[in-house]
Amino acid sequence: MRNCPICGGILSEKVSTEVFTYKGKRREIPNYITLICDTCGESIVDKSTLKKTGKLLKDFQREVDQLLTGMEIKRIRGKLNLTQEEMAEILGGGLKAFARYESGQICQSRAMDNLLRILDKYPNVLQVILKKSEKFTIKKIIQISDYKQKYKTKSDKFNTELKELEYGT
Repeated sequence: MRNCPICGGILSEKVSTEVFTYKGKRREIPNYITLICDTCGESIVDKSTLKKTGKLLKDFQREVDQLLTGMEIKRIRGKLNLTQEEMAEILGGGLKAFARYESGQICQSRAMDNLLRILDKYPNVLQVILKKSEKFTIKKIIQISDYKQKYKTKSDKFNTELKELEYGT
C-alpha cells in the first residue's frame, strides 16, 4: 500500500488506455498505470509506466515531426564507424547527446536531423566537417537573372559563366 505524497491518503492503481495528442495527431498507449489518491483525487503516473512510455512518446514526437528514429541515428553513426562520443564531439550537441538520441530519451533538433540525413546520403561530407582537406573548390554558376538585375536590363544576350574559386584553410 502506497501513500499519497500530497495528503497522505491511500493510492489505488488504475490501469487504462491513455490517449496523447501532439500537433493534432493521437497516440493511444494501453496498460497505462496511474495511482489515484482516494482522499484528494491526485493522480500520479507509476514510475515503471513513465519509463516504458517515455520512449514511446519520444518516438511518437519524432514520427509527427518527421525526425529520424533512434535506430536510424544509430545506423548512420555505425555507417560512419564512429562512437557516440565521437559523433557528439564532431557534430556538437553534448557528450551524451547521441546516446540519448539513440535510446529515445531526447529528440534531436531539426538542424541535427538534417545534418545526420546529409551524412547518411553523403558520408564524404564528414571530411568537410573534420576540415581534413586543405583546399576545396566552389563552382559557381552566374545566372543571367543576376546580371539583368545588376545592370537593369531585359536582354537575354548575356552568357552564363562558370567560375572556380579556391579557398585555403
